Amino acid sequence: MYRPRTVPRRALALVVAGALLLLAAQPISAAYGTAVGAYEAMGQPHLLPDATAAAPVNVTVSTNDSPAFAPSTIAVLSGENLSITLVNHGSYAHTFTLSSNGSYVLPKNWTPQQLDAFFQAQPPLLNVSMPANSSSVVNLTVNASMAGGHFEYVSVVPYQFQAGMAGFLNVTPPVQQHLEFYVNASDTFRFLPSQLNASASLQYPISVTVELGLASGSAFSHTFTLSPLPNYNLSSANYTTFFSQHAPLVSIDAPATSGPFTNGTFVIDGPGYYEYICEITGHFADGMFGFLYVGVPLPALPTAPSTAIVDEWLLIGGAVVLGIGAILAAVVAFVGRFPPPAAKSGGHS
Repeated sequence: MYRPRTVPRRALALVVAGALLLLAAQPISAAYGTAVGAYEAMGQPHLLPDATAAAPVNVTVSTNDSPAFAPSTIAVLSGENLSITLVNHGSYAHTFTLSSNGSYVLPKNWTPQQLDAFFQAQPPLLNVSMPANSSSVVNLTVNASMAGGHFEYVSVVPYQFQAGMAGFLNVTPPVQQHLEFYVNASDTFRFLPSQLNASASLQYPISVTVELGLASGSAFSHTFTLSPLPNYNLSSANYTTFFSQHAPLVSIDAPATSGPFTNGTFVIDGPGYYEYICEITGHFADGMFGFLYVGVPLPALPTAPSTAIVDEWLLIGGAVVLGIGAILAAVVAFVGRFPPPAAKSGGHS
């Protein structure tokens, strides 16, 4: 009796499995390659052609009813004339009082009386009142003797400094090169990227601008706060004390939404690696930190799956399985089944 020639289930299964493997090879490879490409693009610097043009000459320092200055760091070159616009958006009065001692960090545990005594003994470079809902402009000539100094600015209204209303004016000699990096802050408590590469041969001092954005879909507050000490590793247990004793090179608040960028500029005098963290409580402990490598090689990244190996084995494996299935199907088309049925003994001829 005639029976239709059908493809055995095993051959069909092999054909389907091979096709699935071939299809799987491309999305896995493409997704991994896209991630690596974005990581490398963001981690590489943009070299700006005019180094001196990047240093601020006109800056705006804003305040509101939360005790803080924005920005909390200002980078300036010695010899420049700095114009500062002071804007108070809040309903409380503040002061902008700039220390004349560029090598001293004011202790946060000082009482208002101790703070006043310090400025009486060492008169400030600037001492400007900031009434509620006001705006004013003050000018400062940054002379050569200030180069290398970190001059703290505070509000001397009682207990505002103690609550965190302080920042630093960082003064350096004219820079030789200027680099710019783009970094995103993510609600997975990661910086993207977590390594910034300025490992090439550089002429110091260099100025660096970090453009800080918020990763798509993120909504938490984050900061980008950079240690001023090279080759020093912060920990979640010591960073608060550390930054109370060492002014960060820069501290930037991430924008409220993804899309725009906030930025900060700072100057580095020599090679080393510099750690950056998020100062929002718990974020650093959850893994939100990274390193800027200046004039030193990047460490080897953790071994990741090789896209070449993934592609190769998926493609070869899929091709082999698909080929076997195709051969079986071809054999079936000619002989009816594979292997052919065994000859029966006896019976009618």
